[in-house]
Amino acid sequence: MANQKCIELEDVDQNLGCNGGNAGGISTRVIYGYWDDVAAWPDEPAPASPTVPLPLDEAGALVGDLVMKPGTRAFYFDMTEDAGNFTVTTEGEVDGMSVIYTLNIVKAKLSKTVFGFINAALNRKMFFIVQDMNDVEYLMGGKKRGCSYVPGGDGAVTGTAASDRNQTTLQFTYRAGKALVYEGETEGLLTLVPVTP
Repeated sequence: MANQKCIELEDVDQNLGCNGGNAGGISTRVIYGYWDDVAAWPDEPAPASPTVPLPLDEAGALVGDLVMKPGTRAFYFDMTEDAGNFTVTTEGEVDGMSVIYTLNIVKAKLSKTVFGFINAALNRKMFFIVQDMNDVEYLMGGKKRGCSYVPGGDGAVTGTAASDRNQTTLQFTYRAGKALVYEGETEGLLTLVPVTP
C-alpha cells in the first residue's frame, strides 16, 4: 500500500508578497498568559479526507483562535527594540523529528516587576504569541503542552561599564510536531473575558 499524501507538494517561487519586503526581527510587544487560563486552542491543519491532501499554505497554519477562560485575559510584555529574537528549528533524529520554537526577550533595566514576571513563569506552563516584522504571528503553546521558561541568555545583569545596558534576558521554548503560523485573534485576548452568572 502506498504512503498517504497528507500535504500536496507545489512549486515554491521567489514571491515575497505584494510589498516585496522581508524585514528581520520581531515586534517589541509579545502577548502572553498562563497555559491553564486558555479555554480553547486552535487546531493543527489536517486533510479533510484521506484522498484530499492539504495545499502547502494550509499545511503551515493553525486553524481557529486561541480563546481565554471566563475571568481571565492575556497580557502584553514590551521588550527592548532590536534586542530579542524568535527562531523555529528542527530537532531529533530520523523518524523522530520535531520542531522547537525559541523566544528570547531582552528587557532593559533590572526591576522588581521583571523579577516578579520571572517568578510567575518559573516552572509554569505559559503561552506566547510572537509577531515578526512581516506581520506573521506564531503561537508558542498548544492543547497538549505549554511554553516553558528555560535557562538561557545572560540572565539579569547590571553591566560593567556605564555605557553597558542594565538588562534581563529571558528565554522561552515550546516543542511541537509541526512548524505553524498563527492567524487567529490577538487584540481581543487582552480584554478580560466576563464571567457569566
